[in-house]
Amino acid sequence: MKFTPLVVLFAALATSCGDPARQLVSITVTPATADAQNFPNGQVQFTATGTFSDGSKSQVTALWTLNGPFTETAIPNIMLNSSGMAQCVAGGFVGTGGVFATAPADTNIPLSKMTMFTKNVSGTAQITCP
Repeated sequence: MKFTPLVVLFAALATSCGDPARQLVSITVTPATADAQNFPNGQVQFTATGTFSDGSKSQVTALWTLNGPFTETAIPNIMLNSSGMAQCVAGGFVGTGGVFATAPADTNIPLSKMTMFTKNVSGTAQITCP
């Protein structure tokens, strides 16, 4: 059997691909629930831990939002920064609100390139403002 250089090149490329890239399959946000009055200065630092398709876990950089990713609805007077630090503002919202951490499922996509159309994974927690 005779192989042309093109067939050999295709076979080499096909076998060099290996396993698909590690994928993010879930996010756990901690603390899962937080009453802001029980934290110093009412500031709650949330963290996002990802579980990946290979079974490993590590902290992930996430898009932090209130009331779900890619929504424009905000909870008045709850501040949430890009690193997951939330704080209730005095005289503002009273009650419990959602805090979401969202990251691309494909670990090769940087957070800055994620859009509402990117396959993503979210985790959620709750913050209570007194």
